[in-house]
Parts: sequence; structure tokens; C-alpha cells
Amino acid sequence: MVKIHRIWFNTERMDREDHYKITLFSRPRVSIHVDEYIWSFIEENIVKPHKLMRSEKHGYLLDISFDQFDPAKHRYYPLSPYNGPLREGVEMDSANRSYFREDFVGGKERTTWFSPNKIWTNCGDKVLNVDIKAANVSENITPREYADLLFDGIGAALVFNFKRLKREEFDGLKPKIDWSIVESFPFPAPFEEQRYIGDEGEIHVYSWDGRKETTLVGPYPCGSCTWSISENREEEFLPCKSGQRWILALERLSFWISRKKKICCK
Repeated sequence: MVKIHRIWFNTERMDREDHYKITLFSRPRVSIHVDEYIWSFIEENIVKPHKLMRSEKHGYLLDISFDQFDPAKHRYYPLSPYNGPLREGVEMDSANRSYFREDFVGGKERTTWFSPNKIWTNCGDKVLNVDIKAANVSENITPREYADLLFDGIGAALVFNFKRLKREEFDGLKPKIDWSIVESFPFPAPFEEQRYIGDEGEIHVYSWDGRKETTLVGPYPCGSCTWSISENREEEFLPCKSGQRWILALERLSFWISRKKKICCK
């Protein structure tokens, strides 16, 4: 059985001066059921027929990470059929795991990229990382746009790890996606259907000088008991059952931290 983990970082470093802002509400608001459908579709049509990921000693985790493409930050990518070929004159180096975007054909203009890497083991589970960066990744990305990127992201990860697989097999399967299923789930998805890692924890930013912890931001609850998504798409932290009042419109408030700090989203 494959478990799906959605990953989204609730804080983002803005510069070398350790300025950070909260990015909780910038994440895709697509139902986890879209991920489950796309994975099951690929599993039934490609993974199982090729008898892949069948270890009886290990479970499997599908770690799915989306991020909005930023040309200033996202500069290096591995070789992959999903990132295209290298430009003429760029030498392929077996010791080089990644290349500048500009080294790829059309790399200067492209705004969708994939960062597959080798399956690794964590606490007995085999982990397949699906890392996607695209210009349209935001709170407004639609289920169809999200599923389109996710299909290619999973394809890039599997092709990278299993040499018998080719992108052409995935490209031939993609037109058979049942888009009526993808678009049948509510959008924006309710908080409890988004299911990102850490949703039942806190946003907590603090500094550590080796002896003392100093809270800089939070802790703010980010669980299902606190987040409300209204029809006009404004977000609030609602009062917790404990009586603490966190009425914060985070889309209108940025937290800038200008001291050395450590991030912990438990």
C-alpha cells in the first residue's frame, strides 16, 4: 500500500537577512482525493503491470511537494525527460546531478520544472519524492491544472527510478485520465480534505542561542479546528476551543522576522 504525504512549507525565507513570511494560505486548495485518484490511475496502468514497488519488507510513501516557480531561487534541475534535453554544447557529466536551467533547451523561458531523485528509505518506508515547481502553483490553481502537473511529476519520479519506464508510456496514458472524476471534488476543498503534513500542528517560529528559546511568531494553530475558508475566499483563524482568540486575516498580514531563527511546524 502506498501512503500519500502532501508537503507545503508554511513559512518562506525571503532573503539572506533571515526575513520570513507565513505562506500557509498560498498553498493549492485541491482535495487530497485528486492525488489519490491520479496515483491509483498510474498504479493500475503502469506500476502494477511492470511489477514495481512490491517490496514485502517496506511500505511506500509518496511525498508530494508543489511550489510556485521562482527563477531567482530555483536555478538547478536534474536530467529528466520531463525537463527536456540539454542545449547543444553543454556536456553531460555523470558526476553532475543537476544543471543550470539555462543549460536545458528552452530553459530560460520555461516555468514548469521537476526535481526527481532516488527512492530512499525512512523508518522502514521507501519514499518516492514528487517535486514540482510551476508558475501557476498557488491557492488559485484548479483541480485540473493541479492533476495535470501531478501526473507529470509522478511520471518524472518513476521514470527517474525505474529504467524500464519511458516518458512515452506516461504520455500515452495521460489522455485517458477521467477529468470528470478530477473535477467532481469540491473546490476550493474544505480544510479537512486538503490534508497537508502538519495541518494538525502549529506555526511556531523561534530563535535559539544555544541556551534559550525565544518565540518570534506564534505558536498559531493551523489545524482543522481553526481554519475557515469562506465563499469570498478570505481566511481567518477562528477561536480555538480553549478560548484563545486568533482572529487573524493572514492574507492581509505578513510576518517579517529580522533575527536569526529556527522554524518548527510541529
